[in-house]
Amino acid sequence: MSIADNQVIANQLQQTVAGKTITCTIANQNPHSFVWFATEPQYGFNPPEVSAAQAALYDGLLTGHRIASVDARAGSYGTYVYLHAGDNVLLNNLPTRLYLPGEKLPKRHQLLLTLEDGSSIGMCGALGGVLFLFRADANGDAADYPPPCMPTPLSDSFTEAFYLEFIARTDMTKLKPAKTVKRLLATNNRFPGLDNTILHEILWEAQVHPKSIASALGTAEHKRLYAAIRTVFASVIQAGGRDVDKDLYGNFGGYQTKTSKNTLDTPCSRCGAPITKESYLGGVIYFCPECQPILK
Repeated sequence: MSIADNQVIANQLQQTVAGKTITCTIANQNPHSFVWFATEPQYGFNPPEVSAAQAALYDGLLTGHRIASVDARAGSYGTYVYLHAGDNVLLNNLPTRLYLPGEKLPKRHQLLLTLEDGSSIGMCGALGGVLFLFRADANGDAADYPPPCMPTPLSDSFTEAFYLEFIARTDMTKLKPAKTVKRLLATNNRFPGLDNTILHEILWEAQVHPKSIASALGTAEHKRLYAAIRTVFASVIQAGGRDVDKDLYGNFGGYQTKTSKNTLDTPCSRCGAPITKESYLGGVIYFCPECQPILK
């Protein structure tokens, strides 16, 4: 999930559950090898038996506590929805749903929080993720959990000058095995919260092909990329998510994607060429073959 997706869920949770008390906590009902529970950073990303033992502590740490606030922040290994309850903060990057009182609850979930009004928050991720429950420091950050060394695309510190300076000092020859713009922007947490889920929209907006060689991009292309990052993130959040993802209520977002499974083989909204899909770097890429030329 990109930090834009996290921000959409955080905004909706803040509007609906902030101020309510957790009355029941069910953790790890359906164990998943790639969903990690931890109450302290040293237990994060440990084997399943360690994660399961940590999950058993969640009821005592969450039940009876009021949800003070919800926001989206970055940690050293990714970006998360931060749910602040009691002295702890829950870091979550799994798909999350709100179930209203009387609504049928999911059969499968990794974490289910029932609230005082009978509503429930369900978190379940087929592809894995984290549900860390750490102590919160005075700023609401996870205590002893290192922050990222880079600002997120939503940060005021993420300016055009900062971005261009970072690009200027980056050794593009180390972007192995593929020295492409996709590798530059969406791997190794270089830009926390900018991942493959939102990358295609940014590249389409900037008219840059994902297979373009990163060193072939000049200042003009990078200025377009920076502007596209700012534009796309803001637009996705304002629209309540993308039209290929469901929000807190199970509804698809209002941001109409330009390059996604929804637009595959349809005319590009800018030039009319059919949107194309290819396998690349262990995943897929969507792009317009006409107005996103490959730079080599």
